[in-house]
Amino acid sequence: MLSFGHPLFLTGLLTAAVPIWLHLYFRRTPVPKDFPSLRLIRLSVDAVIRRLKLRNWLLLALRLAVLLLLVLALARPFVGGTFGNIAHTGSPSAFVVILDNSLSMGVTHQGISLYNSAKAKALEVLDQMGPYDKASVALLHDPGTLLFTQLSWDKNDLKEAVRNAPLSLSGTNLTGVLQAAVKLVAPVRSYKRTVYLITDLTRVAWKPLLDNGDLLARIDPGIELVLIPVGDGSPPNLAVAGLELEQPLVMKGRTAVLWATVANHSDRPRQTRLSILVAGDKKQDLPIDLEARSRKRVKVPITFPAEGVVDVAALLPADSLPEDDVRHLAVPVLAPPKILVVKPPPERDGSPSRDDIFLRFALNPLNRTEGATFLVESRLPEEAVSLRLADYTAVFLVNQRQLPAPFVDALAGFVLGGGYCVIFPGSRTDPEWYNSALLDALGGRYLLPARLFKRVGNAVSRNIAYQLTDLDTGHPAFSLFGAEGNGDPRRAQVWEFFQVQPNPGALVLARMSHGLPGLVEERRGQGKTLLVTFTADTAWTNWPLKPTFLPFLHQALAGMLGRRGLRGGSILPGAPVSLVVQEENLQKVTLLPPQGAGIELPIRREGEGLLHISTTRTEQTGFYRLVLTGKEGTRTEAFAVNPPPDESDLERIPARKIPRFTELSHRAGSATSLGQKVQEVREGRDVSGGLLWLLLVVALVETALANRPPAQRPGVTA
Repeated sequence: MLSFGHPLFLTGLLTAAVPIWLHLYFRRTPVPKDFPSLRLIRLSVDAVIRRLKLRNWLLLALRLAVLLLLVLALARPFVGGTFGNIAHTGSPSAFVVILDNSLSMGVTHQGISLYNSAKAKALEVLDQMGPYDKASVALLHDPGTLLFTQLSWDKNDLKEAVRNAPLSLSGTNLTGVLQAAVKLVAPVRSYKRTVYLITDLTRVAWKPLLDNGDLLARIDPGIELVLIPVGDGSPPNLAVAGLELEQPLVMKGRTAVLWATVANHSDRPRQTRLSILVAGDKKQDLPIDLEARSRKRVKVPITFPAEGVVDVAALLPADSLPEDDVRHLAVPVLAPPKILVVKPPPERDGSPSRDDIFLRFALNPLNRTEGATFLVESRLPEEAVSLRLADYTAVFLVNQRQLPAPFVDALAGFVLGGGYCVIFPGSRTDPEWYNSALLDALGGRYLLPARLFKRVGNAVSRNIAYQLTDLDTGHPAFSLFGAEGNGDPRRAQVWEFFQVQPNPGALVLARMSHGLPGLVEERRGQGKTLLVTFTADTAWTNWPLKPTFLPFLHQALAGMLGRRGLRGGSILPGAPVSLVVQEENLQKVTLLPPQGAGIELPIRREGEGLLHISTTRTEQTGFYRLVLTGKEGTRTEAFAVNPPPDESDLERIPARKIPRFTELSHRAGSATSLGQKVQEVREGRDVSGGLLWLLLVVALVETALANRPPAQRPGVTA
């Protein structure tokens, strides 16, 4: 790649025609005269002519070289400029400095911070900025940030932005940030356009970009891509790569199983210790042996004595990247949830209905309060009107003909605010009332996930038996049955059920054997409604007698409870967090980060009395609390923010395997500074001085050859 400081001097190349004309002029051969007396002279002349031809060709080449070298030297050629750039040498430059501030840049080796070294290199690149140059700075973390959305001429502002750029604890978004940087410099074609990428070259960061090779090929060839590596080698690193609970619900006083995953990202076996902390107190300290480039899952049983949201942390001894040596999990420890079963009225003879008996014993098999998984209350519709539904986790409607309007209204608010409603129809069920009162009349607060039609089958004769098919094993209610040995709900028989038409937003969790929906669920606000199209007792089905009925109910409720409020450990640094609640008296919401003062969050009021709370202030890793303050007191939600586990793998990719980029490596103490190398990349290397020295040598050779007397042939005299 070649550019010129004074391109007008290239017109001097036309002078190359002068020696060519002289060569052709003196090239004419004399007319031979065949005189016998001159025969001896002719032999001598032939030999001299052959030598003169060779010398003339050499003189022609040397004289052409003198003129070409003189013209090129006056034009000041630069080697190494950008190919395809229409801007000539001396034109102003437009460039973007991409600074890698992802988690992997937090490595410290022998007291030297990799990120501080990268910032120093970025400042040195900006120091080469001329008065007519313009630039921007981008940060490479995920999702990435352009600190200046327009190219700026202010060098001091750009350097100050680099100095203040924080180290992020998130991953790397190389593809997105590179595209944004290229898009920023692409329009200024009269400038020399360059993108400088300062990074540690981790393989996991480059893999998505290299897998999409077309992206680099589509970049304008007039834009120079310069790679400035930082760091040397891949430092060994241990990390806590995962922390999760085995069960979706954790009950007070019961043992829960915690799984911690420890990763060894080095090429040799390592030994370490894993500490488990609960609310800051160390509960266990376990020795861990890890093979090279391996992971190990560690099972840790823990008992939580009190209810509330608890911070559980897995901790390793600090190493070169301390940010990934700890991982947090927000564990909601619950008291046994209260379940309300709304049973049908007594029979005509005054005897109490037994439609709910299988349901009650499935939810609480021992029918006791101490040590129960669920606390079950069975009430008539008239009794349920006076209850405070917010005290319950789920409400079961069993074979109801109609419900009081105040209870229906309260139930709609209960579901929108995060409650779970399960509907079991039966012989008393009036489809017309269900569709009208639970679907059409409530408008946007509707409860029924599907419209009811006629009954299918005959539970009296039981001539035809249907089975559940197409189970959604990805749903918590049926996930347990996806593995062999855990039972199969499809073995249960159903003799009669309601034909239904699911709402557009509803999910069909299971179908009957001839394809009609069997179980339909729909999310409503923060809660859910589940419709089972047959009875909760043995009137229409024998499922309550099967061993899969109890785990189905428990898994369905556990899945709902596990998704209420904020999730405990699935949030990455900088990711948004949102919560929708239905609390009319909510006055203030305060976010308490792991470090620093609390932050009061705005509350956005939506329809149906719902309140939406969201924040992106999740840059720190650790345990966050969300304190909701109302007239009736305060309650706390919590979540954990953890770094992406892939960032812990510090294995580097060789720069030679990265296409399209020009590597610009620099070591401390080298004779050539990084700024000088940046200038060479920007302008190219000025070779006019070398051309002048070569011109002098060629001129001396031409002079010596031109003035050398022709040598006489031995044995020939005048």
